[in-house]
Amino acid sequence: MTSLLVLLFSAQSAFSATEMTLDQFMKAASLQDPGYEAALKMEAGALRSQNAAALLTGLNFFTTYSDLHDGRPTTNTAAQGDTTKNQTLSIGMKQQSQIGLQWSLSQNYSHTKISNASLIPTSEYHDVYPKLELSLPLWRNFWGAEIRATQEQLDSQLQLQKLSARSQRIQKESEIKETFYNMYTQQRNYEIQKNSLERAEKILSWAQSRVARNLSDRSDLYQTEALVSSRKIELTIAEQKLKEAARKFNSMINHQGDVVPQNLRMPEVVKAQLEVNISKEAQRIDYKVLEQNLVASRNNYLAQKEKNKPLLDLSMTYSKAGRATNQSTAERNVWNQDKEYRLVALNFTMPLDIGNSADVRSGYQQLAESQSAAERARARDAELESKKTEDQAKALWSQWQLIRELEKIQKEKADLERSKYNNGRSTTYQVLTFEQDYANSRTQRISLELQLRRFVDSLELFVKE
Repeated sequence: MTSLLVLLFSAQSAFSATEMTLDQFMKAASLQDPGYEAALKMEAGALRSQNAAALLTGLNFFTTYSDLHDGRPTTNTAAQGDTTKNQTLSIGMKQQSQIGLQWSLSQNYSHTKISNASLIPTSEYHDVYPKLELSLPLWRNFWGAEIRATQEQLDSQLQLQKLSARSQRIQKESEIKETFYNMYTQQRNYEIQKNSLERAEKILSWAQSRVARNLSDRSDLYQTEALVSSRKIELTIAEQKLKEAARKFNSMINHQGDVVPQNLRMPEVVKAQLEVNISKEAQRIDYKVLEQNLVASRNNYLAQKEKNKPLLDLSMTYSKAGRATNQSTAERNVWNQDKEYRLVALNFTMPLDIGNSADVRSGYQQLAESQSAAERARARDAELESKKTEDQAKALWSQWQLIRELEKIQKEKADLERSKYNNGRSTTYQVLTFEQDYANSRTQRISLELQLRRFVDSLELFVKE
């Protein structure tokens, strides 16, 4: 509770501060966003249940208790009595093994009382008997083929569940980061449009002064006024986008309104973040989800194929019985008396539509093979995606360097032309053209910066497992 209060206080402090970093926003969103909470719980649950398939062949303890009261009419009351009461308790262990053998070993206790039976020597007695039961498949599930297929099917589904949960958590974190990136970008874009308007208004002031002194034609003034109007429109659009981003931003941390009072701060992207070195063991998690989905489908088809085979099972039961009027004597008689029970049985079941049954098994086999072929295609696409990612990292870094240099050049060019215009050595058209080039380069820079941050964030999708 104390740690939760500390985190909540930290989140509130982060929101009330004049600046906010990505880490602060992530911490606040992780506490306030229900979608992120759901993703975390799903991942934790998937991790804890990922070994559930092992329970299929695990050792199980069992106990059974029954209490019988049989007062139905009998044909011979003297021999059968008029009421039979029986209490039975069984305690033991059982297992479905991976080689197909099912076994159970139990200790059984039974107390029987027959009322009003005059012809039987003992109307109340105890039975005690250990019992061993075995069942061995000889066709369907031979050597554990079906149980292993079922276990592999369940295991692949559990692994798919784990990967899907992990993917959802990463995607949710990416959504939170994307919200911060977008808010940061819209703040910068608004600043750029506001600055561009200020620069345009200054040029308008110069143009008005030149027209007033008959140093330029009024058409130059109209051009400048048109630029100012254009800049105002762009500023209005930037303000609207800023409000939209703010509403999404605030909703992530359980705040209302379309204003974010903090100035978002984020370190500049460095080359090390784009140095992609993707090994063969690392794949995008969405490709791994697709891979596991194909594996689950293949194992499901193989399990269905095995389930459609004829059934031929060998079963055996063995027990030694001890009976006496009291339980302790009955327990000793288990080994003192030669009272054994043995049963060996064969169970055979097969569909009469043999042709259709064979087609069904063949169909499931082909379906399994189709998933294997699809997996090879997926592996090829994953390799191509890895190479594409490496090339994209190099291209983005090169573009980033170029656009920053271009922005500096465009600013110097625009500032110089403004100075020349103010001194009467340039035209309004030339100044406005250079201003537009500078504004475009600034917009391109923040747009590319957003692409860079999204790309760096996407590298978290590559996981080793």
